[in-house]
Amino acid sequence: MKNTNGNEPHYFSDRLRQKLNKLRSFPATIVEAPSGYGKTTAVRDFLESVLPPGTPVFWFTAADEAPASGFRRLYREIDKIDGSVGQRLMKIGYPNSATVGEASDALRSIGCRCETYLVIDNFQYIQQDVPRSLFSALIEHSGANLHIIMITQVLTRDMITVMESRVAYHITASDLRLDEGDIRHFYALSGADISAEEAGRIERYTEGWIIAVYLQLRFYRDRGAFSSDAPGILSLMEHLVWDKLNEAQQMFLVRLSAFETVTIREACILNAFEALPEYAAEAMSNPFIRYDPSGQRYELHSILSELLIQKRRERGTAFERECLLRAGNLCRDAGKIPEALGFYWQIRDYERILALDFSDLIVENIGAVPFLEIALRIARDCPAEIRGNYILSMLRISWALLLNGEKAEYRKLLEELRPMLDADSEVGKKRQLGEWLLLSSFDMYPDLGKMTAVLKEAEPLFEGSCSQIILPSSPLCFGNYMMFTEFHLRPGEAELEAKALERYIAVYSRLTNGNGAGADALFRSALAYYRMDLGEAEILAYKAAYLAESSRQSIILLGAAHVLAEIAVQKGDVSGWQSAVSAMERAAASDAGINAAFRSSVDIVRGVLFCELQATNRIAGWLRAGEFSENHVLPSMLDTARFVHFTSLHFQGKYESMIGKTQAVFSASGSSSTLFDIIMYFLMAIGYMRISRNDEAQKCLEQAADMAVPDGLLLPFVAYSWLLEGLPDKLIEEKYPSLKDHFHVLKEQFQSGWYVLYQDICRGISPADLTEREAEVAKLAAEGMRKGEIAEKLCVSESTVRAHLRTIFQKLDIDRRAKLAEKLK
Repeated sequence: MKNTNGNEPHYFSDRLRQKLNKLRSFPATIVEAPSGYGKTTAVRDFLESVLPPGTPVFWFTAADEAPASGFRRLYREIDKIDGSVGQRLMKIGYPNSATVGEASDALRSIGCRCETYLVIDNFQYIQQDVPRSLFSALIEHSGANLHIIMITQVLTRDMITVMESRVAYHITASDLRLDEGDIRHFYALSGADISAEEAGRIERYTEGWIIAVYLQLRFYRDRGAFSSDAPGILSLMEHLVWDKLNEAQQMFLVRLSAFETVTIREACILNAFEALPEYAAEAMSNPFIRYDPSGQRYELHSILSELLIQKRRERGTAFERECLLRAGNLCRDAGKIPEALGFYWQIRDYERILALDFSDLIVENIGAVPFLEIALRIARDCPAEIRGNYILSMLRISWALLLNGEKAEYRKLLEELRPMLDADSEVGKKRQLGEWLLLSSFDMYPDLGKMTAVLKEAEPLFEGSCSQIILPSSPLCFGNYMMFTEFHLRPGEAELEAKALERYIAVYSRLTNGNGAGADALFRSALAYYRMDLGEAEILAYKAAYLAESSRQSIILLGAAHVLAEIAVQKGDVSGWQSAVSAMERAAASDAGINAAFRSSVDIVRGVLFCELQATNRIAGWLRAGEFSENHVLPSMLDTARFVHFTSLHFQGKYESMIGKTQAVFSASGSSSTLFDIIMYFLMAIGYMRISRNDEAQKCLEQAADMAVPDGLLLPFVAYSWLLEGLPDKLIEEKYPSLKDHFHVLKEQFQSGWYVLYQDICRGISPADLTEREAEVAKLAAEGMRKGEIAEKLCVSESTVRAHLRTIFQKLDIDRRAKLAEKLK
């Protein structure tokens, strides 16, 4: 029992006290229960009352905010504990698939000299942005004196799996609930003597939910009886908190309902106060509103927030609109553009949305809503008079539509905007016409000749300035890092296409302040690589990377890193391969504006590399499963994502599925990419070979050869030779005899280099995210020891061993113990 700030004393059952007392014995603790169970209060009171004076406690409260800013705040708390780790994490930034390994290593290495606590409150807000390996690292940190406590609502299944396989202490809703005896004791301490029968009835009504028990106590004091409604938390909150407020206080709190935390200044702005009136300060003195002196913010209990939102809606559409408008204006004035846009979107205030600069948000989610949904609604419903006042923003909307694959809507909107632009009028309209022409050039995409002609028409209208719509951070080629896939359209014309791209980039990059810098060098690098001219390909890849880095072109950097990694495979250069993967991390760190989409692209590139090395267990799970729609894959990256998925199907032995899906993509996509078509023919040929339909495999190879050989693209024939049991060799020897000797030299070079990488990267070590304890369990299981024997040897429970094995099988992508020995060779 603890009295805080003069409010009602907090009550904890003896059972919970015993659980809390063990917090100091574990490096990591998860406190998991729905809202209203008193999780935060229990942990805070325990730490304040039990720890020796001066014990460092660092408290991070997650919020519904952009993931990058949330992680920055968390890193600042870690920096206070271990400066070297904190600075390392700040450099890494938001962890994506390329940097999560480094971030996890950093977290595992946190150290401190004395007993220290890091509390991560409201973890549910960030758990969807925390990769499994990073969550593991938080649990497995090596700081002997550090205790990490994560307070959260319900964990996802993935997080529960990770937690069960690690040494983490777990406090759950059942530990936080009050039983009949607890309720009687709590009420007696609060001056209310109730019978066992009454306590039992309260337990049944409330299910031991501490906030419901407390509200029942408040109701009993007010009415001399208990509420007969089962649980009805909001109803009790209304009777016992809301009804005690006067009209002015109710109005004050309702205007705060868009936020879960506010400062006094923000509360004043939301209510149009010069200073906080006394009645408002009294309203904030509430057991369901906590003041955080470190952040000088008031935190509203989530159930109180839910009640306030309900009350806001009950006051009608006009009032709710006014509240959300004030919330949006507050965020806008504070520079919180995504949050402001989210509030304006809720009330469909198109004018205020268009008054924002949302250039960096067009491939992001605004809250739970994809920006594409907002763009589509504005394009279809925004009144003409508003469009005319915000032409630049409407052009940004058309760009958002195009980037997200809505080409028909993009074209329609551009046609509607064209009459509003008169080049004979003011200078601003002249530039806007230049922007319109720049965007309209993509209607000819990927015809570089026609696009370049339009850009030259647009260039004089910019009068030396750069686009305000297509920024350096905008995803070139709609996010596709493979320039060769995008612009090699016709067999036999690769050299002409390379020159056309050089002419295009010269103008395009000038108009967009560096967007696309290095794309032409990357195209030529890939062309040389597919011709297996490794020396030329490497020089051009470094050239592309240098040009891209100076203009912050993360997509080009990613593409250059991919080519360098592929070259390293053929050279058997392990350190070169690892350096290329590190370059992907730098590309991710340089990304400034495409966040979620770029993270998916990094997953895809790594998937391509691991497919080549047959390490399909190292591919992101969503790619193996083909879950593209849920992972923010830009339309331009779908083909490459599909390649990774189809290849993983092959290595899982799902040949019919691979063939069927490949055929479906062929028939539906109408692909204009020569390289993609070539690769798809090879995948189908492999599938047909595996099901003994060799004639069809042969036809696929012949079609691929017709498209590849005119440009000298021999790499696919070399790389897939052994999977196709020498069929490509036979085809080259019979149909292209002049290439025979060169082909066999290239094949020997490729296979020797590939084998070195395969042995070192994929066979010599366990998967990167297999922990030391998991590796130990896996080794013993591979030796034939039973679960009970492993448990006895490692001094753990058999259920712990079972949980470890489940995780090991998942990480190694196997379904039974018999396959462990092979995986661990």
